Amino acid sequence: MGEPFSIRVRLEPDQRSDPEQLKALPVRTKDGKTIPLSSVAQLEMAYVSTAETHQDLLPTIDVLGYRGNIAVTHLHDNVKAALAGLKLPRGYHLSYEGEIKQMNESFTRLAKALALGLTFLFLMLAITFKSFLDPLAFMVSLPLAVIGAAWAMMLAGKHGCMPSFMGFILLMGIVVNNGILLVDFTKVRLRQGKNLHDALLDAVRHRTRPILMTAGSSAVGMIPIALEWAVGIERLSPMAVVAIGGLIAGTFLTLLVVPVLFHLLESGRQRVHSWIRHDT
Repeated sequence: MGEPFSIRVRLEPDQRSDPEQLKALPVRTKDGKTIPLSSVAQLEMAYVSTAETHQDLLPTIDVLGYRGNIAVTHLHDNVKAALAGLKLPRGYHLSYEGEIKQMNESFTRLAKALALGLTFLFLMLAITFKSFLDPLAFMVSLPLAVIGAAWAMMLAGKHGCMPSFMGFILLMGIVVNNGILLVDFTKVRLRQGKNLHDALLDAVRHRTRPILMTAGSSAVGMIPIALEWAVGIERLSPMAVVAIGGLIAGTFLTLLVVPVLFHLLESGRQRVHSWIRHDT
């Protein structure tokens, strides 16, 4: 047997709008006679809640609303503006439930995941390169990717949402990898005896092609999702837009900013080492 479902039956609006019509509603008795409802019942008008609801052991009054094609954040702003001057009796307070509450909780969890991921990424790079300064040159590429992601969302007309935030987390691994390729190749050239300037030029010259290939293939793979070419992936479209914009901007800015920042950090470290040797 299938699950039971409710069947609701009620009169037409013109048959239940007047109390007198309700009093004259015919009721069939056991012997087959028809009598008006007023002969066996007394009708009274009363406003009562259809259900008793509680949250955290407190009684609640639920006001439900359903949105159409408007973003939940915009709808929430409209609701807050409409209730701005509302004065509640003592002991009452407003709370926003439903999609906006779930979205805020999801964003909080994603923000914690992003912070935790950045922390572990920095520690892993610090252990790998045996330095706390070198990871700074990699991590600076993350804000550069955010620039392209923000512009891509604005041009595509996408709103900030959970899939777009997931796109920012996706960018962490791809964009940081570009900086790792540059810095690692630079360190190899430094160990071979080249100076810092020539080592950075060789790194940019030899690593630009694989960096562009990696970023380009990832961006092209996101195009069908960003353009919503398949049914059911509309929710992931903001994530793809963020990934494409972040990869394009982050890749080209990484090729410019990371070598400059690493040059500053390495030059400062070399000067400090020379001062220490001179003092000793």
